[in-house]
Amino acid sequence: MSEVKKTRSELKREAIVNGAVEAFQKYGVSDTSMDKVAETAGVSKRTVYNHFQNKETLVTEIIKDIWSQNFVNHDFPYDATTPVKAQLHELVVKEIQFMNDKKMHELIRVAMGVCLFNPDKFVDNIGEFFEQETTTIRWLKSAMQDGKIKEAEPRLAHEQLVSLLKGQAFWPQILHQAESLTEQEITKLAEDTIDFFLAYYLIK
Repeated sequence: MSEVKKTRSELKREAIVNGAVEAFQKYGVSDTSMDKVAETAGVSKRTVYNHFQNKETLVTEIIKDIWSQNFVNHDFPYDATTPVKAQLHELVVKEIQFMNDKKMHELIRVAMGVCLFNPDKFVDNIGEFFEQETTTIRWLKSAMQDGKIKEAEPRLAHEQLVSLLKGQAFWPQILHQAESLTEQEITKLAEDTIDFFLAYYLIK
């Protein structure tokens, strides 16, 4: 199959996003202006604004791109021959690492600011995006179909699982109340959360 060539506009957008990520890493999200994004991306400021209305919109698009790469397009099919707990551990650790990333915290704080002051705009830009079926939801659905965990709405089960993580690996860090977790803490949180989750859902 021949590779689909990207349009000039798509290549410009990609350069802007990559430039923004690089600038955010160098200067921090708060101290990065659209001028710095344009300079880092090697495009004009006008080109940046042709693709993104403001920095908040750009940040939202970057979060969506990262989310897609890690949780929508990530391939982790259910394996009926591998213990459920071992498979779930890999998925949960990936969820925690995403929540625990300091660079993501900066991006998410900016996006939350958009949500607080422009809730309708936030829903339009990103709300429906996060309704997509993620890798973990697909895995849960397959595990239910295989009779390994209890039947439930897979999206609800996923929300319950993620909610168990956010109290230690997301909200305290977003609100500057705690540092990011260490690798040891990530492992323990993953194990404790999976045990708690499977205590209800695992079919013995």
